[in-house]
Amino acid sequence: MIIMTSLNIRAQEITVFPGVFSEKYYQDTNPISRSQINTLMLNDKESAQHWKKFKSHRIIALLAIGAEIGFLAWHFATVDNDESSVVPLVGAIVSGGAAVGFALSSVKSQREAILRYNDAADIGSINLGPTHNGIGLVMNF
Repeated sequence: MIIMTSLNIRAQEITVFPGVFSEKYYQDTNPISRSQINTLMLNDKESAQHWKKFKSHRIIALLAIGAEIGFLAWHFATVDNDESSVVPLVGAIVSGGAAVGFALSSVKSQREAILRYNDAADIGSINLGPTHNGIGLVMNF
């Protein structure tokens, strides 16, 4: 009596697609929520470091954008009153640069977290099938 079996172990990879106001996350072809992606990313040690950096840099970038808007409003308010508008202009430039820098850093950290998670989850598949010497367990990557 011959028993043929197949054990297929496949990891589900995370994919992210940018949206207008937020990203859409998918695990293979199934959409997943933000709370699910947070849980998945925090389960892996390396991914968790990148994910925490992504979240903190995104918050800093949003705060810098808010500061830039405030400095620009201050700048335009002082232009009409013949006051010196150098300080608000410099503040707007500096906060704008900080916003761009932290936004780019957060995108890079998000990408690294997802790639690390996918690398750790990619374990391949094990099948009972032909080998060099006959029939045995074959692991595919």
